[in-house]
Amino acid sequence: MDILISDLFSLAQEQFPTVPDGEESSRQRLMARHLDTVRAGLGEGFMDKLWETMAEQGRADQEAAFLRGLRLGLALHRL
Repeated sequence: MDILISDLFSLAQEQFPTVPDGEESSRQRLMARHLDTVRAGLGEGFMDKLWETMAEQGRADQEAAFLRGLRLGLALHRL
């Protein structure tokens, strides 16, 4: 099931790409500054591990939100 959701999520991203708005761009710049501070204090190796973990968690969060939205859409369709 997880692979199916992941594939559906990837298809949805391809078909309906999101365009970052001003707020998202600001958050990304702020996160980059914070990560630069982490890199300077804890080193490149730790930064790489942290970034990889953050990316995996972000993907998992997006897939979970996608699944909730898919379930909501199916429930609404049944009404």
